[in-house]
Amino acid sequence: MSRTSAEETAAMQREQIAAYERRGPFWGRLTQFGVAVACAAAIVGSWLVFNTVVGFYPGTGVVKSTPKERPAQATVGECRRVGPVSGDGFGYWWRCAVTVRTGDGREVRIVTGNSVVTPADRGRPVDFREACFGKGNTDCRYGRPVSRVWALAVTSLGMVRIGLTILLIFGVWYSLVRTVVGVPRYYAWLNRREARRNPVLPLPVRPRSHPYPGLASQSLRIDFSCPDGPFVEAYRSTGPRLLLDGVEVPVPGWGSHEFAVPAGPISVRVVVPFGGTDDFAVAEHEVTVGAGETVDLEYVAPTVLGLSGRIRVTGRTG
Repeated sequence: MSRTSAEETAAMQREQIAAYERRGPFWGRLTQFGVAVACAAAIVGSWLVFNTVVGFYPGTGVVKSTPKERPAQATVGECRRVGPVSGDGFGYWWRCAVTVRTGDGREVRIVTGNSVVTPADRGRPVDFREACFGKGNTDCRYGRPVSRVWALAVTSLGMVRIGLTILLIFGVWYSLVRTVVGVPRYYAWLNRREARRNPVLPLPVRPRSHPYPGLASQSLRIDFSCPDGPFVEAYRSTGPRLLLDGVEVPVPGWGSHEFAVPAGPISVRVVVPFGGTDDFAVAEHEVTVGAGETVDLEYVAPTVLGLSGRIRVTGRTG
C-alpha cells in the first residue's frame, strides 16, 4: 500500500471512529446493525426487481445454438393470480397449469409463472418451445418462441445480480462484525493483521562506541504523546519504548524526555507494547545530530491501535 493510500485509509478510519464515538457505544452499534439490515433488505429488493424484469421474458432461457429448441404445443388449464409482491417480483402475475405436448408425442405438465400464459390463452393451442439440458436431456425447460437476444440480456442481468448479491452479503457480514465488536476494536483488529502481514522493517543498526544513555554534549529531546480517543486508557496503561541505533533506552513514560547521544546519524525507533507484542504504533526516523546540538523530535501514537505512529523533527538548538 502506498503512503498516500495508507494516509487516506487512516483518515477514513479516524472519521468513522469519531462518528462512532459521537453516537456512543449503544447508538454506534445500533447504526451498524441498521446498515446490516439495510444490506439484507437490498438483497431481497434486488432479487424482486430482477424477477420482475425477467418476468417480461417468456422464453426457455437458451442463449447458444445448443441445446436446440424444439417446437411444442401447450394447453392452458387453471390459472391463479399472485401479487402485488411474490416470487415473480412486483406487480400482479398469472401462474397457470399447462400441459405441453412435445413433437415426439410426450405430454409434460408444468406450472408457468410471470404470465407466460394467461386465462386468455385457454381453449386454444399455444405455440411453445422445449429445450433439454444435461445427461440424457432430462432437464427440460419450456417457454414461448422469442429471440435469443432476450435470453442473452437476461443472462447478463443474472450475472450482475449475482455480483451485487455477493457484495451485499459482504456488507451484511461487515456491518454485523462492527455491531458486535464496535468500530474502534474492529479497526484495531484489522490494522494489527495488516501490521503482521507488512511489518515495519527496522532501520539499519550501526555499531557505536558510545552506549545509551551516556554522557555527551548533544542530545535528543523527544515529546511522546498519545491521542485522546477510544484507546487512550490502553495507551496510558503502558508506555513508549525507544530504541536508538537498535539499543533500547529507558523511557520514563509519556511526555517530553531528553536523551544524551553521540554526534552523527542516529536511527530512532519508537513502539508501544500492547497485548504482549511490540508491533503497535511503530514509527522510525533517521536524524543527524551535530556536535553540541539538541534535536527536538515529536512522536505521536495513532488514533487507532494497529496503525503506524508518526515521528518528526520539530526543532534544533545549539
